[in-house]
Amino acid sequence: MIKSKFQWQTEAKRQSMDDTLVEQYNLTPLMRTILESKGYTESAQLAQILAASKESMHDPSLMSDMDKAIERIHTAIQNQEKILVYGDYDADGVTSTTIMVKTLQQLGAMVGWYIPNRFTEGYGPSAPAFRNAYDEGVALIITVDNGIQGHAEIEMVQNLGVDVIVTDHHEIGDTLPPAYAIVHPMHTDFEYPFPNLCGAGVALKLAQSLLGDVPNVFWIYAMIGTIADLVSLTDENRYIVKQGLKLLNESPPVSISAILNQAQFNDTVTEETIGFIIGPRLNAVGRLDDASLAAELLMTDDEDEALFLAEQVEHFNVERKEIVQTIVEEAMIMAEAAVEAGEHFLVLAKEDWHEGVLGIVASRIVETFHLPTMILNIDHEQQHAKGSSRSITQVSMFEALSSQQSIISKFGGHHMAAGLTLPIDQVTALRDGLNEWMATHNDTTQLQPIQKVDVTVDVGHITVEQIQSIERLRPFGTDFKRPIIQVNGLTVQQSKGIGQQQAHLKMTFVEQNLQALFWNQGALSSELMPNQHVDVTGELQINEWNGNRTAQMVLTDMKSNELQILDYRSKNKRLPVFEDNQQVCYLIHPNQDKTSPHEYYYGEYIPQQYDKCVMRDLPLTMDDIKLSCHYLNTSQIYLVFQHQHSIYFEGLPQPADFKNCYKALYQKGQTDLQKDGVALSQYINVKPTMLKFILKVFLDLGIIRQKDGIIEIVHSTDKQPITSSRVYQARLQRIEVEKQLLYEEFGTIKSWIENELARNE
Repeated sequence: MIKSKFQWQTEAKRQSMDDTLVEQYNLTPLMRTILESKGYTESAQLAQILAASKESMHDPSLMSDMDKAIERIHTAIQNQEKILVYGDYDADGVTSTTIMVKTLQQLGAMVGWYIPNRFTEGYGPSAPAFRNAYDEGVALIITVDNGIQGHAEIEMVQNLGVDVIVTDHHEIGDTLPPAYAIVHPMHTDFEYPFPNLCGAGVALKLAQSLLGDVPNVFWIYAMIGTIADLVSLTDENRYIVKQGLKLLNESPPVSISAILNQAQFNDTVTEETIGFIIGPRLNAVGRLDDASLAAELLMTDDEDEALFLAEQVEHFNVERKEIVQTIVEEAMIMAEAAVEAGEHFLVLAKEDWHEGVLGIVASRIVETFHLPTMILNIDHEQQHAKGSSRSITQVSMFEALSSQQSIISKFGGHHMAAGLTLPIDQVTALRDGLNEWMATHNDTTQLQPIQKVDVTVDVGHITVEQIQSIERLRPFGTDFKRPIIQVNGLTVQQSKGIGQQQAHLKMTFVEQNLQALFWNQGALSSELMPNQHVDVTGELQINEWNGNRTAQMVLTDMKSNELQILDYRSKNKRLPVFEDNQQVCYLIHPNQDKTSPHEYYYGEYIPQQYDKCVMRDLPLTMDDIKLSCHYLNTSQIYLVFQHQHSIYFEGLPQPADFKNCYKALYQKGQTDLQKDGVALSQYINVKPTMLKFILKVFLDLGIIRQKDGIIEIVHSTDKQPITSSRVYQARLQRIEVEKQLLYEEFGTIKSWIENELARNE
């Protein structure tokens, strides 16, 4: 049995699509099933997904305070008032800033921009920065991607006579800040049709109101912010992303070309390129230093300057990766110890952990252990612990931290993530409190992650043509993810570890010779045997190699309900490291001393508590292993059968060998085995080891006696057959054990064990 990492939840088909729409949009069977599972069955919905056009963009004037904001900006430009664009330090923030600054520059405004420092100022409006803007004669501040929670700072600067226009997309609190205007898609006093724009999307809408037609580069920057900020990839966000990707591939701005050049990327840019290459690099600067560098790069039109700035951005990205890797390695060790101690809410804290990357680290820990995780940096100078947390679907991080707010200085967040600060001496209390809260509010036995499956398909429907049709559904992202496909009953043809240290798994299935990759699951190659049946989930893709195009799956999970009997008889195979040794029992030779309560002699009763059984040593007899099989109720059996020496190929002496040995001993009268043993073995033409066995049989039957190394015949009229000797029978049984367990084909042994297990049932 192979246990799945996730609980698989298949999306129920909400309703069927009309056949006329299938023809109208030229949908393949796979496309149709996927769209139906996602709830897209009406013509307007299909048009939005498959043919997003500019008509899907909503009228910017419908957004809150848009007319008021436009009027104030035009007044500032006409009066040559200084305008400050106040941004944020992530990818959405720097793209928002770039769109707004370039819009105002195009209109001839006196505009400057400012991005706060994550470490010295934090997120959102900064009172010192706002006061400094007033001191420098700024008359209008426009926030982008922030401001909706900056009540005190906005009130302060408004009282000084500086107007503030807030453009933001984050959650609105119970009250609104006292700004001159608030441009926000979720404003409750207005009915903007789509509430899920990112900061750059809101900036784009303001730019459209100010300019009418906006430059192509604005679509590109809004697309980057939309993907990087993980907002819903539906409605007008879909058009923004499609249009931005189209324009980027046709004529990339020098800033993005420079980033891609530094990343050594020269292929078609997709949403994945933005999510994994461009977005992380723009974010890296603000995570480690002042994000103004990223904004400067996006704003430049000079190729040389872009190259220079992109080199610095790449440096920050490399440094960010190294810092993350170091902290992840340290945090993993701490997490393993915490899990072993029975903790279900991981609170990991250490000095000198870089606060800018702790959210990334928390996400990595959650991916590995699937437990809510908090990563804190201990800052003795500030006398506080500060960090980020990430949760799982079943646990609300906001509720968990709310339960401990008496010992937390400051926190903010939502169901899946949060940031917080607390006194150093309260870290232990927080860890204990969160684990107590988990025990009270969550069933810790039901924390297995959930994977939503879009559709279950027959392997016969997985073709290059069908997979290619899925590409028509792009771009994929939040609320419209790349479809997860489930395929049941695949037959393993071959599996092996690939990559460095064989960390990844490559599989071939009998059906259609389908290939599959399973990243970071190379260890499973030791648990998969030919002809084993598995169910899998994953994404479909086309593998191109030497001009050939074949269907391939990138797996996200795998399971098998079949009993696994795994062949580890080769000395070159090492047993895997078992995660839970309490679930593994070992069958050992009766001559071996037990060193663990989980070791059992063959034939001994085995409690029904084990998931895995390792048949470590050879049994004495086949009856012993039969009896053990009747006790077993495990999902995996590992056949090792280690032994010191094999006698199978030596076999048993012939009857003539026994007769010749007896005659020689009889004629000699007394035989000194030490002096005459070699000559005796040569005389009867058997190996010394076989001579020893013959003599043991004689001793067992009382045919000879031995004293001080001298052997002599015992004259008796009670004749016994050689085969009646216990020594003889033990060797005979050992030969049978070796024949069946060491030298038979694995398939034969597997069938034999399965039959014995079936008798138990």
